[in-house]
Amino acid sequence: MELHPDELFSKFYENASTRKKKTLELINNACKKQSESDIKDFSIGTIARLIANDGGPSEQALRNKNAEDYRVLISQWAEYYKTTTKKPKKEKRTTVNDDILASISEPTTKALVGMLMAENKKLKRENSLLKEQTTFTIDMRSRNDLSKNKDVVIVEPSYNLTDTEIDALRNAISNEFLNHQGWTKDNYGRVKENGIQIYKAGYITAIQKILNKI
Repeated sequence: MELHPDELFSKFYENASTRKKKTLELINNACKKQSESDIKDFSIGTIARLIANDGGPSEQALRNKNAEDYRVLISQWAEYYKTTTKKPKKEKRTTVNDDILASISEPTTKALVGMLMAENKKLKRENSLLKEQTTFTIDMRSRNDLSKNKDVVIVEPSYNLTDTEIDALRNAISNEFLNHQGWTKDNYGRVKENGIQIYKAGYITAIQKILNKI
C-alpha cells in the first residue's frame, strides 16, 4: 500500500528540531494545497514560492544537501498524485482562427484565409481605437457632389497589403489556379466544382474589387 504523504510528514516531524518542524509544516501545507488544485505543481520552485511569505526556505536552500528530507516529502506528494517535481508544461491555447487554419489543407486557400483573418483583426483593432478617440459625421451626399467641394477630402479604403498578400489574392482567382483545381466561375462571382458550389456569389468579384483599389 502506498504511503500517504501525511504519514511521511509525521515520521520526519516526530524527531525534528523546532525550526525543522516549522519548515516541514510549511512544505506539507503547501503540497496539500497543490494537491487540491487543478494543476498539481509540486516543483521545488513553486513550493518555495508558496512558503516564502511565511519565512520558508528559498528554492536554492531546498536544493541543498541538508534539505533532503524536505525534497523527499515533496517528492512523496508528487508520486502520490501520479506526477513529478518537474514544473508542469503550460497547455498551448489555440484560438478559433487557429483551428480553422489547421483544418485547411490547400496551401493557397490557407494563405488567403490567414491573410483575411489578419486583416479582419487589424480592422477591428483600428475600429476600437477610433471609437475611443473621436466622433465621425458621415456625409451621405453623392460622390459627384463631394468632388465639387475642394474642402472635402475623399479617403479611399487602405488595405495595407504586402506584395505576397496581393499575389496570393491574384492567384486565388486566377484562371490558372481555378483550372488546376478543376473549378469554374460564373458572372456572379461564384466558384463551382462539377456544378457544386465551392464559394458563394461575390467571392471572385469581391477579391477583384480589392485588387482594383490597390
